[in-house]
Amino acid sequence: GGGGGGSGTLDTTPPTIRSLAVSPSLLTVGTQAQINTTVTDVDSGVQAVVAIVTYPDNTQASVTLSASGNGSTYTGTFTAQWTPSGASANARVQLRAIDRAGNEARSEISVRTAGLPPSPPF
Repeated sequence: GGGGGGSGTLDTTPPTIRSLAVSPSLLTVGTQAQINTTVTDVDSGVQAVVAIVTYPDNTQASVTLSASGNGSTYTGTFTAQWTPSGASANARVQLRAIDRAGNEARSEISVRTAGLPPSPPF
């Protein structure tokens, strides 16, 4: 164990979210998608990066992102699942980054989704 030194300053600065992207940029039901982000925290370090995906039917999925590469790049994958209606709507991806001191940063983007193809007339 041991302490971290004598400065005594508390980390009150949340992590910095530098980028947030979802690929593919158009989600359809059953699509495997990937969330990519860059998160840094100079004081205490990043503890967790989680994305909440809200689909057009308001169902939600939680995606835990893992560090890769240089340690500030985080990626997570999910399979898009919702009950499509005839209309196209956007899904929302809200990213939450939490550092080891408990500070939280948030970022959100919209992702286009494809509704059901039109059904033939009966």
